[in-house]
Amino acid sequence: MLTLTIAISQTKILLKWLGVSLSILIFVVIIKNFILDLKERLSPTPPPPPTVAFGKLPPISFPKNVTDKSFTYSLDTITGLFPTLPLQVKVHKMVGIKPEFLALDKARQKVALLGFKSKEAHISDNLYRWVDEAPPSREITYNLFSHDFNLSSSFLADPISTQSQGKFLDENSAINASRRFLSTISSFPDDIDLAKTKTLLYSIKDNSLNPATSASNADVIRVDFFQKNINDLPIYYPNYSTSTINLLVIALRNNNLVVGSNFHYQPISNESYTYPVKTASETFNELKNQKAYIVSYFNEDANITIKNISLGYYIGTEKQSYLMPIVVFEGLNGFVAYVSAVRDEWISN
Repeated sequence: MLTLTIAISQTKILLKWLGVSLSILIFVVIIKNFILDLKERLSPTPPPPPTVAFGKLPPISFPKNVTDKSFTYSLDTITGLFPTLPLQVKVHKMVGIKPEFLALDKARQKVALLGFKSKEAHISDNLYRWVDEAPPSREITYNLFSHDFNLSSSFLADPISTQSQGKFLDENSAINASRRFLSTISSFPDDIDLAKTKTLLYSIKDNSLNPATSASNADVIRVDFFQKNINDLPIYYPNYSTSTINLLVIALRNNNLVVGSNFHYQPISNESYTYPVKTASETFNELKNQKAYIVSYFNEDANITIKNISLGYYIGTEKQSYLMPIVVFEGLNGFVAYVSAVRDEWISN
């Protein structure tokens, strides 16, 4: 006969085994989820194939190599191995340039704000030149179509300018003067990363620029502005350490005056599609086979040791239709080279 004591005892035993079974079930579920998560981490879902919706891309138009010397290359990265580059990278469409109504009149207004009051001279196509005779005499060549311009002056040979340089010049004031100069003619781009701004210090001797050791003995400061990273990748220019937007600033008549400038800029659109890229070892082979743009090198030794390999984007002085990725090789003695990163089957001949 089932007594109350026996019923309670059996109920306790049943609850005990139910608790044990539930604990085992929970443990099994946790282990199963852990195994599935680990499997997914070890075997991640491959990314979708590149969209390549722009079709075949034009080859990158690199400048002429800084040297014609043939090199032999060896790899000496921190790991001793090639880095793993992503399988695909976004290619962006550049903002197109459209002709403007009354472009010449607008250019006249801009250069007048910089002190150029003379009548322009037509050079060729969309290029026009203005001259300012006030010492140091300056001239500006302006492209009506692209809005690029070059400013030069006689400050190196002009005794009036050289006698009063350096008294009110420092790096921050040179940067601010450069920004004001570009902003005056609405030419300071929105995508400039001010944290990347570089300055180079020069003294003037025998009518030429020489590197200066500090701002206190500098007569001229060069300011380079760089664009922001795109997709977490830096933008590189024809000269590795400088930009296509640069200015020379001197102190003159208690003021900072821009006496030289190169402005080559093209905005980048948000329209982009992914393209497959080469591996680091493949681009290294192209480097060895002289299929690279040699950007800089400061030695005579033909044996180059590559210390670093990275990915970036390239913008040149010539207008381009797309912002395309490059692989950057850095070595000893200032060696730098660029190799186009998009796989060859997606580059038009």
